Parts: sequence; structure tokens; C-alpha cells
Amino acid sequence: MFKKLLDLFLIAAVVCIILGVITRILMRPIILGITAQAYVQFTQVILLFALSMGVREIIQKKEK
Repeated sequence: MFKKLLDLFLIAAVVCIILGVITRILMRPIILGITAQAYVQFTQVILLFALSMGVREIIQKKEK
């Protein structure tokens, strides 16, 4: 159930970290004025959600 959402979060995290690196290299915001720091922080949040859902999926498999 969480597998597709977990994959979506991981893809979003990769996209956000790439945008953050590009923004840092260019030294200016590229999309909607969002800075590199904001991209990196959002990536951290996405990865935290993905980690928690992955752990939840493992726990649910062990309970069955």
C-alpha cells in the first residue's frame, strides 16, 4: 500500500536535491524564488516521510 507512495517520495527527493544543487551552483533562485537551502530542507522532510513509511511497511509485514 505504501510502496507506490514511498517510490513517489524518493523520486521527489531526488528531483528536489538536484534543483537545490543547480540553484546553489547558479547562486540565484530559479523557480518561484525558492533558494537552495529551501530545496535541501524540503528534501530532508520528504526523506523523513519516506523513511517512516518504509519502517511502517516493514513492521506491518512482520505482524502478518
